[in-house]
Amino acid sequence: MTRRFSLSSAHGYADLGRQYRDFYAAIGSCRDGGAAGARVYDLRPEAGVGSITVHELLHGVTLTLYDLTFHDELVLDFDLTSDYFELEYCVDGLMHLEERGTGTAVFGANELSISHSRACSGRLVRPAGQRYRGVSIAARRAATTAFFGSLGTAAWEESVEGMPAELRDAHYLGRQAPPELAAAFADLFTCVLPARFRALYLESKVMEILARIVADAGTAAGSPPPRVPAGQAPMAAYEIERIRRIPELLMENLHEQHTGESLARALGMTPKRLSHGFKQLYGDTIFSHHRNACLRRASMLLVETDLSVAAVALRSGYSSPSNFCFAFKRHFGQTPRQYRAGRAPAGAREAAV
Repeated sequence: MTRRFSLSSAHGYADLGRQYRDFYAAIGSCRDGGAAGARVYDLRPEAGVGSITVHELLHGVTLTLYDLTFHDELVLDFDLTSDYFELEYCVDGLMHLEERGTGTAVFGANELSISHSRACSGRLVRPAGQRYRGVSIAARRAATTAFFGSLGTAAWEESVEGMPAELRDAHYLGRQAPPELAAAFADLFTCVLPARFRALYLESKVMEILARIVADAGTAAGSPPPRVPAGQAPMAAYEIERIRRIPELLMENLHEQHTGESLARALGMTPKRLSHGFKQLYGDTIFSHHRNACLRRASMLLVETDLSVAAVALRSGYSSPSNFCFAFKRHFGQTPRQYRAGRAPAGAREAAV
């Protein structure tokens, strides 16, 4: 069974907001989220499990946090004008994105999608039984001015919209977020500040995220597109599809002793072709990328559960707690216990199941 909904901004951003509220009300029941401007929609039992939390920030910018699993496939058709602005970051899980003018993609863990500054239409497909956790920042394009401070929105036009068309499309369909940007999104998802200060903190994080995107995109826009190494043929579509399976494959089998050779055999590629192809797609080596993904998972477990550090290590792919603590501190600049103490007050975490 497929549940289908439609969204359009043809009648303005305020009307689009109403459509989103109607959509959320159709699949969930609304309750007060305990903070000014926050609404929480708990999914109805027939729709799935989890929640959608909506924060209304400065100048009508909407911050939405998703943590949900649908029982049935959900399709969301969209038709948006050029005035609509959105960033979406996937903490973990996946969904399918199809945009008529750009292409299709599987949008997955640690990927960031940056909307075009033009009209677009297409659909999002959330698979049945797939947990998705993500962050959306949406607004009328003009409303984002306040979040660029003294830089102004010209910085966005010069950097993000100044990218070559192929690179700009890739940022829309989903690109891996660098560690600093991923950490800023994780901070949005795990914020536990008192309600009185939460909006200010969330707004500051949105500003940080936009600043980091502008800085990264400005570098990319002024650089030539990546070149295929001399002597190598460009990757075929089937090779790209196979390589994109690696992050999920590694996360599903955390305690298996994978090597570049074993992965290459599993995917029907040569180790050299796999290594170079992964670096072209993700900008990192296979196992460095995987290690960062494991540590991001660990950071979420520390904040959201009462698991011991040893248990978090095991669930994040580390058989040795001491190795885990060393790697975690090197990556985040804090020990796991320091990170947990600074992010979640006592009694605020849920026990893991």
